[in-house]
Amino acid sequence: MDALKLLLAFAPWIAFWIISAGHSMVWLQIGICVAAALVVVMGITRLHRGLILWAGVVFFAFALIAVVLLKNLWVIQRLGILASGTLFTATLVSIVIGQPFTESYAREHVPKELWNSPDFIRSGYTVTGVWGIIFLANTLVNVVKPYHPELGEWFFRAVELCILVSGVVFTTLYSRWARRRREKSSSEAADKKSVEAEQCMVD
Repeated sequence: MDALKLLLAFAPWIAFWIISAGHSMVWLQIGICVAAALVVVMGITRLHRGLILWAGVVFFAFALIAVVLLKNLWVIQRLGILASGTLFTATLVSIVIGQPFTESYAREHVPKELWNSPDFIRSGYTVTGVWGIIFLANTLVNVVKPYHPELGEWFFRAVELCILVSGVVFTTLYSRWARRRREKSSSEAADKKSVEAEQCMVD
């Protein structure tokens, strides 16, 4: 699985996170509008799909109404919690219904005949589970943030970024390990068939 391509799936959320960082109402509204537009474009081009796509549609449609149009203060104050919480919920639901969201991205780098193998399915649940923990951690960071304003907005942004980067690092390392394991298994299977063929010829 290409970790950077997986991260691209979260481009609307990342754009929203970066643009709204200034703590200005104008930049917050711009961030929501840009993210909503990206969700539509990425959905049409299939760069964004599955439950994560629908999580983006629901969240940014809600944010457009509640923040951009109505300027609801309660929502504005809790937007970070709602954003990370939406991603966590979508990830959890994808696991519960047996369709871990990272699986569709992993299939782009794995032969079709392996899609139903136990190792591939287990890898999908593992990587998706880790991303679920990451989204939960970022949700908790946003829950704690209002109680420690003395630390500053950028401190919490840095913590969120570190958590997100840890997900990219894990996905990259795990994918490499899984690929090496898959190649080793294929090589062993090929050697076994070769030995069996030689034995048949001898017999």
